[in-house]
Amino acid sequence: MGHQDGSVQARYSHVTAGMRSQFLDGLTGLWEAALDARRSMAPGSPVTVLDGLLRAEG
Repeated sequence: MGHQDGSVQARYSHVTAGMRSQFLDGLTGLWEAALDARRSMAPGSPVTVLDGLLRAEG
């Protein structure tokens, strides 16, 4: 952050609950988009865990 004094960084570098929620929402969206893309290639998989995820409708 350009400051030698660590107090500035400590004050402004924390993660808030809202930031965490926004980050998790973004990751969830990416995950769901990836499953949708994979599902469009084939509705199932020989990998049991992935097969269950593909067959579950979001």
